[in-house]
Amino acid sequence: MDTSSDCPWRLVVSDMDGTLVTGTTACTHLGAWIGHAAIEDLEERFVRGGISDREVAEDYAPFYKGIALADAVEVMSRISSIDDIGLGVAMLRQRSVEAFIATVSWSFAARALADLWGFSQVCGADLELARASGLFTGRVSRHFEPEEKVAFVAEHCRRAGIGMEQVVAIGDGRSDLPLFKAVGFSVALNASSDARAAASIAVEEASFLAALHAVPDLLG
Repeated sequence: MDTSSDCPWRLVVSDMDGTLVTGTTACTHLGAWIGHAAIEDLEERFVRGGISDREVAEDYAPFYKGIALADAVEVMSRISSIDDIGLGVAMLRQRSVEAFIATVSWSFAARALADLWGFSQVCGADLELARASGLFTGRVSRHFEPEEKVAFVAEHCRRAGIGMEQVVAIGDGRSDLPLFKAVGFSVALNASSDARAAASIAVEEASFLAALHAVPDLLG
C-alpha cells in the first residue's frame, strides 16, 4: 500500500562517520588497510578542535597515491556499521522519501556505502582520481565543509520543489550542527553533547531504524 501521501517528510540526510559507521571512521578504516596509522592522530586532533577538515584531508590525501578506487570501495564494504541501514532505506523508499549520505569525509567512501545500502546521493570531500587508470593521485580535488552540507541539501530541495522543512537530518557531531539548524527535524544518534543539545531528539541505539522511528510520522 502506498502511504506516501500522509508522510510530511521527503528527504532523510544521514552523516557517515559516527552515525552510520560505528567504532571507527572511513579514514581510519582505510588507513589501517593502506598501512598508515597517521590518520588516527589527525582525527584525534580534529575531535579536539586542533585541526580542520581541510587540514585532515590535505595531510592524508598523499597516502592514497596509486591506490585503486575499486580496491578502496571493496574495503569500505567491510566497515563496521550500525544495524538495519539497508532495511531503513528501503522502508523510506516505500514512503517516497529519498535518503542521502552527507559527510565531510571522502565522497568516494560515502558513495561506496550508499551503493551498498541504497542511498541515492552523497556529498563529501573529493579525492582526485586519474580516470584512465582508476588510481588516486594523492591530491584533494575538492574540500567539503560542514556548511556545505546545507548548500548541498538546499540545492536538491530547490530542484525537487520541496522545502527544507521537509528534510530530516541524522548525525552525531559538530559537522552536523549547521544542517540540524536548517532542516525540519534532526536526530542526534549516539551523539556528542553539542549534537544532542542542537537536535530535535536524541537516540541512543545501534540501529538506523531506531533513528527513523524517532521522527514523527516518518515511517507511519
